[in-house]
Amino acid sequence: MTTLTERAFAYFPRGQVRDDLLTEWRLGLARLANPETGEPFTQDETAQATQQGSRWWIEADAIDLVGLAIQSRALYLADQVRVRRASSSWLRSYHGDLWLGEDPLPPNPGSGPVSTVAAPGTLFIGSATIGEAGAVTYRDQAGLRYQVLETVSAPAVGSPWSLKLVGIDTGPATNLRVGAVLTLDLNPPLGAQPSATVVENFTGGLGLETDPEYADRIVSAIRHKQGAGNAAQMRAWARQATSAVADAYVYPCAMYAGSVLVALTQKRTIAGPDAMQPSPATLASVTGYLVPPGSPVVPAGPFVVVTGFTSAPSNVVLQLSLPRGAVASGWADVTPWPGYVAAPAVVESVADAQHFVVHSDTALPAGVTAPRLMSWDLVASRWVELTVASVADLGGDSFAVVLQSPGRLLAVGAWISPDMARRDDLAATVEAYFDGLGPGEVVGAADARIDRAARFPEPGEAAPYRGGQAILTPVIDALGGSLADASVASFSVTVPPVPAETIRGPGKLTLGRLAAYDLA
Repeated sequence: MTTLTERAFAYFPRGQVRDDLLTEWRLGLARLANPETGEPFTQDETAQATQQGSRWWIEADAIDLVGLAIQSRALYLADQVRVRRASSSWLRSYHGDLWLGEDPLPPNPGSGPVSTVAAPGTLFIGSATIGEAGAVTYRDQAGLRYQVLETVSAPAVGSPWSLKLVGIDTGPATNLRVGAVLTLDLNPPLGAQPSATVVENFTGGLGLETDPEYADRIVSAIRHKQGAGNAAQMRAWARQATSAVADAYVYPCAMYAGSVLVALTQKRTIAGPDAMQPSPATLASVTGYLVPPGSPVVPAGPFVVVTGFTSAPSNVVLQLSLPRGAVASGWADVTPWPGYVAAPAVVESVADAQHFVVHSDTALPAGVTAPRLMSWDLVASRWVELTVASVADLGGDSFAVVLQSPGRLLAVGAWISPDMARRDDLAATVEAYFDGLGPGEVVGAADARIDRAARFPEPGEAAPYRGGQAILTPVIDALGGSLADASVASFSVTVPPVPAETIRGPGKLTLGRLAAYDLA
């Protein structure tokens, strides 16, 4: 919401002009005499003459409404000058034409690996050009089409092996999930099975570029002058190659003079810590757009490498002062267990989906036999509620946990926290914090190349790569008034490491394990 201090001109809220006019009326009447009595108007007479519903009140209110209508047009026009406030039509026809010279990017297809079986040597013709006539294509159960991304031949052994597919059709519906079955459509190779199964979630399937995403590219073009293939221009080209790119980070002279490394992050379309890792199709699209001699924008000469990032998982322990025994806003139990002293509670051993042992450095509170717990799911980056039947102290900081019914089989080393009402809100907030972190550097601070190969844009300007105490700001905003205090007890990796090989791309902090405990 726009505030008064953000306006470069006077802004009148509803009723202010009316109240100012009535005040002037009252002051004026105080200086006049009542023609019927010859005496000055009393305060009661003045109040009665200007009360709600009186002639003077109605007249002042009408003036106020007319002023608001005029003012609303001024506010609308003022908003159109600001890129991030402009309406869709102004954003496209004015700012977009002025700074980008292009419309919002079209929808993008999802891509990912599938498993299939074929006779040894069977050739699957593929292409990074979407809709290539000779490429092998598949269809999913909804009728959407996918093609093989790279030409490959089946291995010598007739066991399942992996193919990379990219959607011919576009949009979020092409983000297939694990287990989805596709059938061969056009150009089926001889000796291939008629079906394939998705083995990793497809990513990158997106609709038309949204107004905020389009505005973000315009702001970048305004902020950094593009020209002669500089870092700002390389970043802009990478972002305009496909709508799947969330952002691009440029490392000039990363390998040697004349080389450029461009690291991509992808817009999130799935859950999990690595959702921003670019898909094969995203990498292929940007590579085709930036790498000479096939590039339509980069002339021959520069050595351009397009990569993703290397994940650097960071484990985080938060301590939160929330209401206890508050089903809707805080800890589920009056005495939350486990607590935190020096290390998070972890699953020590697992017997089956209903029985496991937790190691905790805090004792079970007196009278507590079935605390409400939650465990962190590393793959989905979410907490899973555990409905506990009983907890028994085994001694040596070990506790036997029995669930009311068999659930998801926990992994040894899984982090356990006391259950809380807004577990999903907190998990999503921490996930978004890590999404907002950018990749780090590709050369160390002591490397002679650092002055030229430092990341663009700089971390002090956009997408900082250092994590730590700053995570508390979004956490406090998300939990609101129910949170009295918060602390970061542990943040295992705060700066992404420099890669051993520059060409593999920079490191980026991603969310590893997350635990939350009561801040006593």
